[in-house]
Amino acid sequence: MKFLAPVDFTEITNPLIRVVKLFAQAHNAKVHLLHTVSPVLYLPYPESFGMSTVDLELLAELQERKKEEAKERLKGLVEFLKPLEVEILVEIGEPAEVVLEKEEAYDLVFMGSHKKGLVERILVGSTTEKVVKYSKKPVFVLKGKEPEGIKKVLIGYDLSEHAKKALEFAVNLLKPFSPHIVLLHVEETIELPLVEGIRDVLSEKYREEKLKHIEKIKDWLRESGFTASAYILEDRSPADGIRNFLKEDPDIDIVVLGSRGLSGLKRVLLGSTSSELLRSLEVSLIIHRSLE
Repeated sequence: MKFLAPVDFTEITNPLIRVVKLFAQAHNAKVHLLHTVSPVLYLPYPESFGMSTVDLELLAELQERKKEEAKERLKGLVEFLKPLEVEILVEIGEPAEVVLEKEEAYDLVFMGSHKKGLVERILVGSTTEKVVKYSKKPVFVLKGKEPEGIKKVLIGYDLSEHAKKALEFAVNLLKPFSPHIVLLHVEETIELPLVEGIRDVLSEKYREEKLKHIEKIKDWLRESGFTASAYILEDRSPADGIRNFLKEDPDIDIVVLGSRGLSGLKRVLLGSTSSELLRSLEVSLIIHRSLE
């Protein structure tokens, strides 16, 4: 496997690198560390400004100096990641766009979020949010408490094809850790405009079919070497259901979500449930995108 780990040398960098090492060692994965240097010039100067050749040379030197400084700092992270195979990349541009341009070559992208103040909730930075929103690759987002081990994972499962693909990816990624997997399906509370008796019969029949399907998935997880439990809950929305479940079970280390996109678009948009939970949860997430 190949992992891409963009770093910005802020307070989130060290926790993110520790998580990357945890997963990379489990899979003997190659790691590429990426730092993006912002361009010295964001906008072209008007002709009347009269930029001289000397000025342009100084700006180019400044940009190169920033790149060399970044490479030196990345070498320290390479030392920490030993004995893993690591490559360092330093690019010039807008961070999210650079990641999105490079992601195709990787199996998983690791992103970090940032805190604003000591007591405020963890917020997703604009770069991380943009990458997750438009990425076509699975993205691990480090939020909340850093997972020191992977003991318990919640997988949101809506019975769709993209949820199935997210589940399969998660099983492959998490297998070396053998965590307990919680399979969670959330039914939205929608009132059907039917005669009450008919509605109850249809709802019960549908629920029975869901239970059978989820039990099969649970059996498959156990055959794959995991311990597993499964729940079907009812709530106003899948996002509300997952949030409320996490309040009752704060020991979840990672939440896995599937998200679908439209393959006809150059950049596929993140589903509403994943987008909402990305902003609101204080636990790390793996968001797996499947195209339609």
